[in-house]
Amino acid sequence: MNQLFMPTRVIMGKGCIKENASLFSEFGKKAFIVTGKTSAEKSGALKDITDALSKHSISYEVFSEVENNPSVETCYKGGQRAKAFGAEFVIAIGGGSPMDAAKAIAAYAVNDLEPMDIYGTIKNNPLPLISVPLTAGTGSEVTPYSVLTVKEIENKKSFSHKESFSKIAFLDPEYLRSLPRDVLLDTTADALSHAVESMLCKRTSDVSNVYAEAALRHLGQLIPEVLGGKPDYERLLFASSLAGMAIAHTGTVVVHSMGYLLTYHKNIPHGRANACLLPGFITLCNEHNPERLAPVLKAFGAKDCNDFCETIKKLIAQKVQLSQEEVTAFSKKAIQAKNVSQNLWTITEAEEASVFAALL
Repeated sequence: MNQLFMPTRVIMGKGCIKENASLFSEFGKKAFIVTGKTSAEKSGALKDITDALSKHSISYEVFSEVENNPSVETCYKGGQRAKAFGAEFVIAIGGGSPMDAAKAIAAYAVNDLEPMDIYGTIKNNPLPLISVPLTAGTGSEVTPYSVLTVKEIENKKSFSHKESFSKIAFLDPEYLRSLPRDVLLDTTADALSHAVESMLCKRTSDVSNVYAEAALRHLGQLIPEVLGGKPDYERLLFASSLAGMAIAHTGTVVVHSMGYLLTYHKNIPHGRANACLLPGFITLCNEHNPERLAPVLKAFGAKDCNDFCETIKKLIAQKVQLSQEEVTAFSKKAIQAKNVSQNLWTITEAEEASVFAALL
């Protein structure tokens, strides 16, 4: 069955916030801005947004306490702050962490919830969300997913709601020009992983493949530029959003659930964790379902499976090493993830262990 639901208005281009400042007025007179520690200010995005809000007499409060891999506790705190402020809408500025956190904060702000209740039934729709990505990789600006760190399970866990999609996503490539090289590599790998996993998933459809294949075509041409440090940032943002649109329809498969364990236990950035695991996963897919892998390789422009895997490895800013004990523990935990059921074949714990073992 093919379905299309992509409610986010995407506005892209240099100066897009200044040129469309009046749109903020559609969401109310009190904005709660969610950011990380420094990137929103350094990129210039925070000033552009606060200038736009002030121009239209919209008051705002800034919550800049979002850490990398935001915790449920931090988001709950932000939600209470937004509630006390009387926020009418939320603005996320940053990479995946602030955008994911903002979705949870928007839900906490209008519901009487304890921190972990966000993974249950939410009575009131979250506050409207506007997103401004400062990296090109997560695609969170066009998905309903909020991936949070949960200490109780020693892992990351996804929350989503049909109203967690951003109402507007402002994609200004100028905000990406100060990205450090390792962040650029990590986030590009994340976008690539989204497009690949979307196509190698049971929930893949003709609709999702339109987005995923387009993302792969762009990324196949852009990765040499990324490796050279001078990519077309606007095109990279576009490719990342296309990949995000793909997983908004399909979700991800085991690469993401396995990668979350590397992020939680080894402090490996999310996109880099995916890049480390993708070659092993793709090799398994080539053994089990080569006919499904073929369109992925074609869209990316890879000569074959090995060529594709070697390109992915070039995106790994720093190698990851695991012990045999970690391989065993991580594979036992990863096989229990929900998205295992979305894999094209019935992946085994031993196969997941073989992907982790490549990092020994």
